[in-house]
Amino acid sequence: MIKGSGFDGTTETVLNKDLKIMRVKNKKDIFLYTIPLVAWTLLMITVSSIPGKKLPEVHLFQWDKLAHSFEFFIFTLLFARYLYFAKHFSIKQSLSYCLSIGIVYAVLDEVHQLFIPNRCCTWQDFLADSLGIVVGCIVAGYYLKRKVIS
Repeated sequence: MIKGSGFDGTTETVLNKDLKIMRVKNKKDIFLYTIPLVAWTLLMITVSSIPGKKLPEVHLFQWDKLAHSFEFFIFTLLFARYLYFAKHFSIKQSLSYCLSIGIVYAVLDEVHQLFIPNRCCTWQDFLADSLGIVVGCIVAGYYLKRKVIS
């Protein structure tokens, strides 16, 4: 393994088995990966804590399930990006953590809603959350692999 600095001193290039991997080295840049993840997670918790009758009514077919999938899809993308670039996990480790922690978070989110007025915990919502996590892992894996090769 050969290490070297980028021209601007903010990245570290690691050459391993003829693959060039760009990783974050500067702590200022780590916040570019941490802040979006934390902000999105706090937004998810906030929206999940709104009592059911205060949520806006949308009369689109299965809007609720689409929203569940979308929020966990974005969470998974941000989490994979954070683990890979800021914490220097491998792609496989990043996706494994995203899948396992994402599923646990989805379960806890549904259980949390049992304690919110006019909200409920359903297996359908959990399935929608899980679908977002799985699709997020697929997209994140594709994205990270392309970053390694380029």
